[in-house]
Amino acid sequence: MKRIIIFLNCALCIVHCAFSQGLMDASRMANTDIMGTARYMSMAGSMGALGGDPSAVLDNPAALGIYRSSELSFTLNATPSVSLATSPTNAVKQNDFFFNFNQLSYVVSLQTGKDVGYVSSNFSFTYNRLKDFHRQTSVAANGTPSMTNMIADFTNGFYPSEIHEDNLYVPYMSILGYQGYLMDPMAGPDSMFYTPYAYNANRMAYRGEESGRIDEYNFSYAANVGHYLYIGASLGLQTLNYQLISNSGEMYDNGASAILKNIFSTSGVGCNLRIGVIARPVAWMRIGASFQSPTWYNMTDGYYAKIVGEGTSADYATIEYSTPKSHSNYRFHSPLKAQASVGFVIGKVALINIDYQYANNPGMRFKGEKSDYIFAEPEFVYENNEIKQQSLATHTIKAGAEFRIASQFSFRAGAAYRTPNLTDNATRTLLDNTTRTDMEVFVDKGMFYASGGFGYRYNGFGIDITYAYSQQNQAFSPFQQGAEILGNGYYGVINPQPQNHLANIKTMRHNAVLTILYKF
Repeated sequence: MKRIIIFLNCALCIVHCAFSQGLMDASRMANTDIMGTARYMSMAGSMGALGGDPSAVLDNPAALGIYRSSELSFTLNATPSVSLATSPTNAVKQNDFFFNFNQLSYVVSLQTGKDVGYVSSNFSFTYNRLKDFHRQTSVAANGTPSMTNMIADFTNGFYPSEIHEDNLYVPYMSILGYQGYLMDPMAGPDSMFYTPYAYNANRMAYRGEESGRIDEYNFSYAANVGHYLYIGASLGLQTLNYQLISNSGEMYDNGASAILKNIFSTSGVGCNLRIGVIARPVAWMRIGASFQSPTWYNMTDGYYAKIVGEGTSADYATIEYSTPKSHSNYRFHSPLKAQASVGFVIGKVALINIDYQYANNPGMRFKGEKSDYIFAEPEFVYENNEIKQQSLATHTIKAGAEFRIASQFSFRAGAAYRTPNLTDNATRTLLDNTTRTDMEVFVDKGMFYASGGFGYRYNGFGIDITYAYSQQNQAFSPFQQGAEILGNGYYGVINPQPQNHLANIKTMRHNAVLTILYKF
């Protein structure tokens, strides 16, 4: 067995020179949920040409110009969630529940008293939940590829004397595997090739707990020109928080087992700009168009990992080894988006709207802090190439309708579909010097959404109630299979090989939404 190496660490946490944000992180932040007021959600977020709702400004700020009175509103959202992971040998269901303060808005409408020319100026402040990350996921399977084999393959190319925390060019994946007694050099201490201590993994289990959200604070302005043209612009300030606690374990034919625990967290603050227009060429039709810039984020990530081996060492029954807590600061640009909308007004009886939204996901980018280190690798070159090659532009179709069944009552319904944001063979790329050891591969397979609800208005007061169902599909693997080192010294990368995903994950959410508003 290899020698036990004792390391002297500083009181402060050691920070590796690369944290390796990548494709899966970008994919997680690429798309938002359909969230907002109950009216907005009941019409599947399809209001880009109709307007008259505070959440509609998130798609088209010109929607604010439709207002003819001021308004105050807030929204509550209760969400039971079910995650179903299906592998060839097992199906595991996880239930979750969370409660949100979904939306708060204040709209000020300044009317000029004219019906021609400059009719009104409208301003709004809106808080809106854009995405909720809450989810519990469990996956189990028999006869799977081995995580331990993957770690050994990952470590090939390093001498045992190099595998320690003070070497900034060795990935923590290798450090955990080596110090956790999951692998040994094939031919002694001078070997650069490794073999797993425990062979033949016969069962694996994965459990992940996600939490966090993306919120936006939006400041908007819109003008009404002759009730035929509405022009708007907005500034959005976003906050992002996300945490993943995951445990990946496997059992071997010889009775040994290994568990890898990862705690990953990220937070960020960003801003974006939107512009939009709505035209009314005829009384019964409205046409809308809008453009949203990328959200420019400043991000901070934190990371911690621990490996536990049971019976993986001939000398010790249980081996535990942990990484120091690490952190990284960087910048991230989300995709720019464009939307086209068409709406129909059927007297005072019905409203119908259809939205098409395009998101340029391959244009997402990571940017690092400037470095004076002469041997520094070009910032995020591998990660950004991976995004460019394996991300897909998403196309979202949303359709919604509102029917007035009485002077004070309205019924609404809607549906939406978003295409996948990753290629089928999307993988992870880790730099050799990364501190990260979470290797989960979640490949987005698209989203479906359906909703219905009703609204009541009386003397300026209003109440809207909505039920919405959403389903997100993903292909999942707990780690990248078949990796090998490509070499250019310390700057080699893991070359992911084509793989069959271990399980399909279906995340189903049931939203019960309540909005209370007052017009004045």
